[in-house]
Amino acid sequence: MELEKGIEQENPQYYNGLKTILKEFQEHLISKGIIENSDYKSYVGLLNEVSLDKHKEYKIDFNIEDSLQNLAKRLNYKGPSPEILAKRVKYFNETHSKSFLFNQKVSKLARENKEFNRFIYASILLEIYDENDFVLPMVKLNFFRLLDPNSDFVVTTYVGKGYPE
Repeated sequence: MELEKGIEQENPQYYNGLKTILKEFQEHLISKGIIENSDYKSYVGLLNEVSLDKHKEYKIDFNIEDSLQNLAKRLNYKGPSPEILAKRVKYFNETHSKSFLFNQKVSKLARENKEFNRFIYASILLEIYDENDFVLPMVKLNFFRLLDPNSDFVVTTYVGKGYPE
């Protein structure tokens, strides 16, 4: 939440553009029948569907990564300032923060050399984040990147493209 507040205050045009892109991507998912509507239950249903078939691919024609890059380029946005990131780092180290819990679970899997696939990622999302979190653009963006076959985001590179195990 701190990162989002920081981005919103520092660059409201980018933040509003991000929210618009997420809304358009969500509408694309609805139009393709991937989710029924924009409520939390639709997201939970989709995450559960992913958990049943970790190789399931979705026909998504909307490239969220290109849209985000074009937005940043148009606004000459280079990302959050060092001050905003410094505030965020604090929350990565607080044991009650959801970012900390998420990173802790992923790190534990990596340390134990456990499989990390879409099912695991979807399970962690459902375990850590609740209905209130899924309205936050950064949480929604991570979820959408999991679904987007065009995404080169580091997590989806390893868990979102159905790579052989």
